Amino acid sequence: MELSDRERRILGEIEQDLRREDRAFVRRVESFDAACRRREARRSGGRSVGRSDAGISGREIWYVLLVVIFLATLPILLVLLAGHAGAPAVPPVPAPGLTAGIVVPPM
Repeated sequence: MELSDRERRILGEIEQDLRREDRAFVRRVESFDAACRRREARRSGGRSVGRSDAGISGREIWYVLLVVIFLATLPILLVLLAGHAGAPAVPPVPAPGLTAGIVVPPM
């Protein structure tokens, strides 16, 4: 949203008054602003970054990508696990010649 001429003039007057009356505050604001610009320059790899840039780091992109992959595979895993949970249990088949752990010789 653009400021009107009157609003810009009022803000300019406030800035001039602050610069005259409170130099310590002005120095703190200027150092904070310079630190923000340095941080933006590091994040952008030296490219010129405007205020409209989202400033998303590579790490944030990887986190979002991992979450998307997890959410995409979650329904598949749930379907696969649900299919195994409803399957009837198959009783174990004893080996030929074995009955409850006793070996019976073949005849």
